[in-house]
Amino acid sequence: MTMRTPLKMTLAALASLALIPTASTAYTVKAPFSGTVTATTYTASGAFHGAVDLASGQCGYWGVTSGLVGSVSWNVIIQSTENSCVTGVPTQNEARHVFADGTTYRIRNFNRTASSYSRTCDRCELGNEGVHTHIQVDKNGTKDTSWYSSYTTKGEVVDTTETLGVF
Repeated sequence: MTMRTPLKMTLAALASLALIPTASTAYTVKAPFSGTVTATTYTASGAFHGAVDLASGQCGYWGVTSGLVGSVSWNVIIQSTENSCVTGVPTQNEARHVFADGTTYRIRNFNRTASSYSRTCDRCELGNEGVHTHIQVDKNGTKDTSWYSSYTTKGEVVDTTETLGVF
């Protein structure tokens, strides 16, 4: 007769857990407002951009949502209280969420409104549209383009039901 020890049973249980597949969570990004994708991988100057820029031509009017589907906590950082609708002068206002694996989703360049504050929400309004809205995903400190590369392209007209990408 063999005796089972608690340590052996615990190790056996832990080893069996390693065989259970884990599903990774996919996050969908919808357009934060209706407009035209003005930049994706490269800017007009040809410099690496690594994000999606969106503009409707209605600077200062449209409410910009976080775009990320699902309730997450947002850290909203206001760099400018001025409303900027001047080309080349983004506000740098930003909402970001950092996931447990270190992936960072950020949306920036919106004009500050009463909706521009940190909170947990699902596609909540963050402010009004600036010159354009910049949407970026960073993995391991590097801009990731794979999340949008097969979903959207420069010049595409989108609405709030449009999926811009998945990561």
